[in-house]
Amino acid sequence: MRRYQKLLCLLFCLVLLFVAASCEDGGTIDIPQDTPGPSDDVEIGNWTLIRQKATFPEGSQLRIKFFNGGYGRQWLDAMKEKFEEEYPTVTITLIPSNNEAEFTTLLSTTLDGTPDDIYICHNIPWERLAIQGKIMNLDNVYNFAIYKDEDTGRIIRFEDRIVASSRNSARFWNESAKKYSYYKIPQIHSGGGIAYNKTLFDKFDWEIPKTYDELVALCDTISKSGAKNDAGDTIYPFVWSNAVAYMWDSVVFDWWAQLAGLESIQEFLRYEDKNFFNPDHYPYLKQAWTYWYNLVPAHQNWSHPQSLAFDHLQCNMAFAAGQAAMMPATCWTANEIGVDVLEEFGCDIGLMPTPFVPDAKTDDDGNPIRVVFDLAGKDSIIVANKAKNKAVAVEFLTWMAELENSELFPANTNGLLLGMTYDFDKLIEQSNRTWEKDIFSILKTSRRFTIYSSSPMVYLAGTPLSPYPEGNYYGEAYEYYGDPTKPSRTPDTVFNSVWTMIDRDWDMMRAAVGLS
Repeated sequence: MRRYQKLLCLLFCLVLLFVAASCEDGGTIDIPQDTPGPSDDVEIGNWTLIRQKATFPEGSQLRIKFFNGGYGRQWLDAMKEKFEEEYPTVTITLIPSNNEAEFTTLLSTTLDGTPDDIYICHNIPWERLAIQGKIMNLDNVYNFAIYKDEDTGRIIRFEDRIVASSRNSARFWNESAKKYSYYKIPQIHSGGGIAYNKTLFDKFDWEIPKTYDELVALCDTISKSGAKNDAGDTIYPFVWSNAVAYMWDSVVFDWWAQLAGLESIQEFLRYEDKNFFNPDHYPYLKQAWTYWYNLVPAHQNWSHPQSLAFDHLQCNMAFAAGQAAMMPATCWTANEIGVDVLEEFGCDIGLMPTPFVPDAKTDDDGNPIRVVFDLAGKDSIIVANKAKNKAVAVEFLTWMAELENSELFPANTNGLLLGMTYDFDKLIEQSNRTWEKDIFSILKTSRRFTIYSSSPMVYLAGTPLSPYPEGNYYGEAYEYYGDPTKPSRTPDTVFNSVWTMIDRDWDMMRAAVGLS
């Protein structure tokens, strides 16, 4: 504990220096309480393209560096090919990287030197980069006119093309201009839940559970059935990887939103009131975590016995091989496993909405409100301020907002969408994969959310504040369950420990990032 306090004090000093350099007067940050901006999706209608196409001299270039992860690169290859056909004087160079640190830790130094033009990755510290003046203010991009709605006369701007649940996660308080400005483009609009092996569900006549109780009953049925796959392996209800145990957030955060409501979660994520970490004052996240605890750690025989040992790839392969009926998942899961692998195992997979817990909030008709958490909400597209080809970069981004160009993304992935609005009925009709149809159907019928926070306690803190400031403890809760020789990782001990820490250090944490 003393080690933690020393570390916090060191971070306090370092961040104070950063805040002083970030603020115009070296004082505290004065940010309006509510982020302004549009809150509803702009429905696609009878639109006429009015975007003015730019021209560039022969030999123009555009360099795009991207993290080559779960989304693959086929979508970028397709966009490169189409863009170069329409702009024959421009050559796009794609620079793939498997090194996340190049984007999350080393990018600041890169942007100071001779950077590429566009960067695409998750967890880019874009707020800090914006403060330091290293990435481009994109207000003009967001104001760019793309379409005209012939029925209403409304001009559809780039901002209107961005899905509403991500618009505010692309804004940042511009202290010098005293206004919110856009500095990133949200890359992904999707969701998560529980992946299911449809081939097994069809073979054994298992029903997709709609409620938590039905999920519990299904796990019990699978476990007691002794069912085996074609290779003779026992089929477990779940497989998951402790290496990426955060995938359970796709389920637990859905339950949190079902219990608390999305407005309550947005209030939590402002990080203005420490009592949201007090489980006696704000019980919802603890309740959601408890539902998971009672489902997974409390039923050790419902998880594949190698779940703690599997890496992410091994977990995905075990699921595709039919060694488990279900797996916590997010939008990129099917794309990451790969169509070839699924076909090799003769496996069709889908994504079920997270089942409703008994005390989920309901609408005016008494029906539970469908929500979906998007773990991919942190993925960003930014433009370097020192980029040599900023004009081409802006052209590429606004070109990408055209409907047929944005559709190159789902056409070259499996159930993945850019952070823009789409015609879900059209996508569902055109899809021939269960995974795609399921994700598009979930997004069509759900209220999507991320856990993005514009609080300085996140983007200025040495250790960013999060709903789990001491860790989510999924793996440890499972591994230590019922073992008196191990640290207790029950809902009570986990959330009481968080509250003790937050209650003790709250004022110092706020002061460290320039908040009174």
